Amino acid sequence: MHWWSSLVTISRDGLRIQRAFAAPSAIARAVLSVLLATVLGLVLDDPVAGAMASVGAFICGIGTLLSPLRHPVVNALGMAAAFSAMAVLGALVHGTTWLFLLVLAVAAFATGLWRTMGIAPGIRGCLAVIGLMITADLAPDVHGGLVIAGWIAVGTGLVVVVQLLPPYGPRFAAQRRALAVLYQSLAEASVAAGSAGLGGAAPFTAARQALDLLPQLSRPAAAAMFGLLGEAERIRRALHTVRLTVAAAGNQEALAAAAHVLGDISRTVASGREHRTPEEAWTLLESWTAVSPARGPRDLAARLRTAEQLARRSTDDRLGDVLEPHTEVPGLYAGTPSVARTARRFRAQLHPQSPIFRHAVRLAVGVVLAEVIGRSIGGWGGLGISTHGFWVALTTMLVLFPEYGHTLARGWGRAAGAVLGGLFAWVLSLPNWTPVGLAVVAVVLAAASFVTLRTGQLMLNLWLTTWIVFLIHHVGGLPGPTAWARAADTVVGAAIAVFIFLVWPTWSTQRVPGLLAEWLRVQDRLLPELLTGYADVGATDPAAVDALRARSRQVREHLEAAVEQSHAEPAEHRGPWSSVQLEQIRTQVSTVAGCATLLGEHLPRTPQDTVPELTELVDPLHEHLTALARASAGAETVAPGALRSVFDSFTARSGLLAETPDGFGSATTSRAVLLSIATVDAVEALTATIASRHRRGRHAAA
Repeated sequence: MHWWSSLVTISRDGLRIQRAFAAPSAIARAVLSVLLATVLGLVLDDPVAGAMASVGAFICGIGTLLSPLRHPVVNALGMAAAFSAMAVLGALVHGTTWLFLLVLAVAAFATGLWRTMGIAPGIRGCLAVIGLMITADLAPDVHGGLVIAGWIAVGTGLVVVVQLLPPYGPRFAAQRRALAVLYQSLAEASVAAGSAGLGGAAPFTAARQALDLLPQLSRPAAAAMFGLLGEAERIRRALHTVRLTVAAAGNQEALAAAAHVLGDISRTVASGREHRTPEEAWTLLESWTAVSPARGPRDLAARLRTAEQLARRSTDDRLGDVLEPHTEVPGLYAGTPSVARTARRFRAQLHPQSPIFRHAVRLAVGVVLAEVIGRSIGGWGGLGISTHGFWVALTTMLVLFPEYGHTLARGWGRAAGAVLGGLFAWVLSLPNWTPVGLAVVAVVLAAASFVTLRTGQLMLNLWLTTWIVFLIHHVGGLPGPTAWARAADTVVGAAIAVFIFLVWPTWSTQRVPGLLAEWLRVQDRLLPELLTGYADVGATDPAAVDALRARSRQVREHLEAAVEQSHAEPAEHRGPWSSVQLEQIRTQVSTVAGCATLLGEHLPRTPQDTVPELTELVDPLHEHLTALARASAGAETVAPGALRSVFDSFTARSGLLAETPDGFGSATTSRAVLLSIATVDAVEALTATIASRHRRGRHAAA
């Protein structure tokens, strides 16, 4: 994509308004906390106290609405502690410019690294740093800053208190949401054309991450939900098997019934209340399994029954205590200490080629530069607040993302929203508001910001700018045109963020080869492990396979995201493959992953099911995948057809071709041979696309 086309596409994305909202109950709690802070200011007849408590409640409330994976009280406590502590730190460094800038750089760098935990944790880290800037930049002096920090802490405390109010909802709400999304994705994939929908890794990764956050003491009570994740793995494999081994004729109605069952499981898990599937759906599934000679439909129906029972048991926490850990996810259930897991993830990012490390450096440099430029600008001729760079630095921090497309889209949408919000705030500043009227309008504007939080930067910043400028105008006695200074600061901050990213960019196009090589290295361990499992019953290590599958999904999710982000970049010439080739790679990676899924699904269960001859493929497949990983990263090219030649020689020598459906072998041996053929075909197709790179020998930069 050329630069101009890229800018047009991204600008359009930045102005897009999405229909995405947080849970109504969560929004109501956030609005209630701001309302309580505003009422507190009215009761005390202290506008500053009310405004700063409202700011604390508002920022902390946003933190509770951002894709919570932990309990709302835990999220609120963490956000309140971080925001309040940073506000106190900002007050202590107030007046010492060099010290403030140093602390700001360190805090911004740490926030950038925190992005490795996910988008929502990264944004929460940015919100916490805002507390540092508020008191260090806007307070009149150290004492005044500590007073402001105290009222901010009161506001954050109100958010925590509000989270303790009923209704409470089902236990493990975040985990339920993730599992509900997973089962809904399976329902949609079961009736979709082809098997592409079954290859989606994101819902499985999100569910694993949500369950992995549970404390060890809570896991016995959540055993049913761990079981639901394990059954989801088995259901996906069963759907793969059905599509591969069962004729398409007559499947549509049965798969629609399966989708109905999966949808009801999703609703049961999400709500904590049982949603029964009509008996007609089960009758249709049973009729289908009765007339099908293949094992796939029977396995699918049995696993749907098991998943439905687990979903029903998950509605009662006490029943979960008597369940055994699910054998499909043994490593996940055992878990690892969260501190060690987090430290390991951070250590993995501490190198210059890591996109998260680059993001952290950009954030530290960009925020400090924006603060200095903001202070140098002054007050826009008396319209703004002079001698501070708060708005400029805040915008730069919230616009800068690790990816090109997100950074430019957020910059454009945030700037446009700030201009529109400035206009609206100026209109609202014209009347002479009473204290009660001011409080009512401020709460309504805060509520609008909460509602539009996930709809896009344009709508969010329209209401956010209006609320902030309206609040500061009436509390600080600033003139109405302050709204335009706020908008101008936002435009400058967004421009700085884009400039900093382009000076030291991270192109997703160039990250694809490294991610593909990493995924192939995981397959280099997983596929040989699965083939070895055909030598004897129980020859594979379930925990090792589970860990490799989880790692494969994580890397594939990053790979798919990088491919998606690369389409908006004006840097196609920098990568080894075109956009069309990247889409081919994404599809072929999904196909190879599906083959691995089926190989694992049909591992021998009895000595009669073993196919020890397949172990001869382990070494050739290992060598091919190792060389393919090097070729993906820019090393020597692997010629297509090499693995196929080895496989053909092997099958001719071993006589396994006679075991295919056209031959006279057993059904289990025939299926194993077909799966190995499909795996070789998938790997060869991926090899051909990788070998077609149009800039051979060029190493990919992260």
